[in-house]
Amino acid sequence: MSDGWSDHLVVRPLTVDDARQVVGWQYGGPWQIYNLTADDELPSAADGYMAVADAGSGRLVGFFCTGPEARVPGIAADPGILDLGVGMDPHWVGKGHGKQFGSAVLTELRRDHPSTPVRAVIQAWNARSRQLVRQLGFAECAEHSCIQDGRPVAYVVAMLPVSS
Repeated sequence: MSDGWSDHLVVRPLTVDDARQVVGWQYGGPWQIYNLTADDELPSAADGYMAVADAGSGRLVGFFCTGPEARVPGIAADPGILDLGVGMDPHWVGKGHGKQFGSAVLTELRRDHPSTPVRAVIQAWNARSRQLVRQLGFAECAEHSCIQDGRPVAYVVAMLPVSS
């Protein structure tokens, strides 16, 4: 595409350099809640974080995690479900690349977990992310609320069945 986005993405383990980039990402508006600080622990491949990068240049465009790292407070682990969390470089957010990014993530998950449904938990106000997961085949199936950083937060739970 003309904005520099690559049509060819690869998934690889998140490196320390990738993690430092992620910590430096600054989202605007209500998405600021996703900004990490120097006090936050660096995401790590050892904790299940994977990088999504431009296949040609290796440039990091986003990441994802599964399992405990992807779960919000109060969501119980389920051995029959794969929990998924994602993040995209704010430079690319809102520019129409989410579906390709999400498809790259799901292709990798299906390769490693072909018969496991995937659960994504999205803040209820985040219409853009909710629309993306629906485009990727997820169905919203529940609501969840918890207290995070001293304030109530409402979430929507979305599931991707095995057949998708």
